[in-house]
Amino acid sequence: MSITGGIIIYVNLWMIIFFMVLPFGITNQIDSPDYQKGTDPGAPVESRMKKKILITTLIATIIFSFIFALDKLDLFYIRKLLF
Repeated sequence: MSITGGIIIYVNLWMIIFFMVLPFGITNQIDSPDYQKGTDPGAPVESRMKKKILITTLIATIIFSFIFALDKLDLFYIRKLLF
């Protein structure tokens, strides 16, 4: 795996995991006790983005490390999957 290929795989993996982690722990405006009229009822009260970005980075790094190790040990050859 080249450096460019590794970066592309990591970024794609990170984005997929980020969109999977994004909806966890969300409380909507309408579900909160201090709901104010005029706000979007589906908007989150607190998004906790820093925590979600950290969790996403940790999960993506672990999965990418596993894929990288398999590639370096020639147990998983990415080019054979593409062609």
